[in-house]
Amino acid sequence: MGLITSLNIANAGLRTVQNGLNSVANNVAQADVEGYKRQDLRAETLGLTSGVRSSIVRASDRYLENQVRTETSRSGETSVYDSFLSRVDKMFGVPGEAGSLDNLLNGFSNSLQQLTTSPDDYVTRQQAVGAAADLANGLNTISQEVQSLRQLAEDEIATGVSDINDSLQKLQNINVRVAGIDSGNPAHSELLNERDRQLSRLSQYMEIQVNPIDDGTISIQTKSGNSLLQGTAARFDFDQHGNITASSRYNSDDALRDVGTVTLRSSNGYNLDLINNGMMDTGRLGALIDLRDNVLVETQAQLDELAAGLASSMSDNDIAGTPVTSGVSTGFQVDLASLQKGNSISLSYSEGGQPKNVTFVRVDDPSLLPLSNEHTANVGDKVIGIDFSTGFAAAAAAINAELSPAIIAIGTASGLAFVDDGATNTTDITSLSSTQTSAGLQDGGLGLALFKDGHGSQVLYSGSMEGRDQKVGLSTRLSVNKSVVANNELLVKYSSAPETALGDPKRPLDIIDRLTNAKMDFDPRAGIGSKASPYRASIADFARQVISDQTGKAASAAQANQSQDIVVASLEQQLNDKTGVEIDEELTKLIALQNSYAANARILQVVDEMMQTLMRI
Repeated sequence: MGLITSLNIANAGLRTVQNGLNSVANNVAQADVEGYKRQDLRAETLGLTSGVRSSIVRASDRYLENQVRTETSRSGETSVYDSFLSRVDKMFGVPGEAGSLDNLLNGFSNSLQQLTTSPDDYVTRQQAVGAAADLANGLNTISQEVQSLRQLAEDEIATGVSDINDSLQKLQNINVRVAGIDSGNPAHSELLNERDRQLSRLSQYMEIQVNPIDDGTISIQTKSGNSLLQGTAARFDFDQHGNITASSRYNSDDALRDVGTVTLRSSNGYNLDLINNGMMDTGRLGALIDLRDNVLVETQAQLDELAAGLASSMSDNDIAGTPVTSGVSTGFQVDLASLQKGNSISLSYSEGGQPKNVTFVRVDDPSLLPLSNEHTANVGDKVIGIDFSTGFAAAAAAINAELSPAIIAIGTASGLAFVDDGATNTTDITSLSSTQTSAGLQDGGLGLALFKDGHGSQVLYSGSMEGRDQKVGLSTRLSVNKSVVANNELLVKYSSAPETALGDPKRPLDIIDRLTNAKMDFDPRAGIGSKASPYRASIADFARQVISDQTGKAASAAQANQSQDIVVASLEQQLNDKTGVEIDEELTKLIALQNSYAANARILQVVDEMMQTLMRI
């Protein structure tokens, strides 16, 4: 082996040592930097006469990195649910504590109990009115806070979209720089570390697929395969809305949509509504959209169902049908003098031995028809909307157009009659009743409209859909009837002629019975019960079920988030063990590099001595 060859080998060795020292220095300096991945020296022997060639390689584990990104997306999702649902749980309050919905309901119930024993006492009556107002105000507050959370979700979606666009643009720029730099350059490793940080940031918002390309760059797709980065980064748009209310809903029709939607605009000009196509269901963004459009909407529906139950239970009267005959046909008739928009008539009959149930709902606006069978919580009933604005005869004609010819509806002076097919004997009417909202406070039975819709200008709550679905957002608008506030004797005096004595407990007893004992079916769209098996209970029991449901959701979300944090921490630790920096290991490398440096320096020294000797010959 010649002296020049030996000199070249030693020089190559020293360059390798220098690269190694640089990698150790970088590793030690950035050992505590989050996401930093270790730089390793890779040396390749070129032969006995050529020495070694070295490069700096960044430690990686593609499988673990993909797993961390996937679980980071799920962690972003669970953390959002935990944050929002814990706030909802706090809104409802701890049962038994002052200000909680449970405590407000119990306060109202207790005040009514006292009213039954002292209906002639002004202070007791006033306390009952105050407790009713506290309950209505409590529902108002919770409902408004739910909408504030929906607005917060809307705003955070906008922030998330901005962050996504920022990360995608940075990743595009990193791709350009990575493709133009040698992998042995220390700056290459720094670019990859920054790329990992941006990928982690992106993963928090959605689940992504990252695919390496031969030139060291990457492409990125959504979980559903839509391109986010393929040379040029895609862009997300979000048409943020303000002033979200209980009636604000997502709709694929932009003209009907009053919340924002996320649009993916690809580099080739293709635009895709990710919410409408069900492609935005993971990560922080997916959770925020689900909370805004589903979870919190259901919470609002529970509050509205409770408010509607309170209003209806106090003011609705069930009017039973009375037997009627028409020739050889028999059936029932019902008085509909107090039938309000949204009120209903229930008809049960058998045809050919098969039982059938029909619910007629007063709907005077033809644009709202036909009604869905989901409109009521009744099991197996057919729901038909009928216009009563032009009288009972016209309503009967509309009903006959919908029913079997074997059942005949007849308009009467004060309502409707339904009769069977008489001698043919293929149908039999088994029952007829109507639920009607009492508009007055006296002379209409024991019920009264204690709760009304609105604060300034109050209207009767009857479940009307004219102009808007009256139930939606009712919990935000529920208030105590101003006439009762002005004259609390109306809690007792149900009759004006003859005038009810102030000591008469009949109306207070009826009110508390409606609140705590009377059963009703609650709309399963509120998330409690199902269409096949509606939740049937008193108002008080439904309220407790709502509180329990929200507490359970918050607890489940907290547990899921804690479990997911453990999963992410475990995977990150595994990845760090394989790609992170161990100071002791770096010191060991430093000793090896020091020994290698000494050996190569010795070779240079020997070569120098031999060349000096040759020069003196």
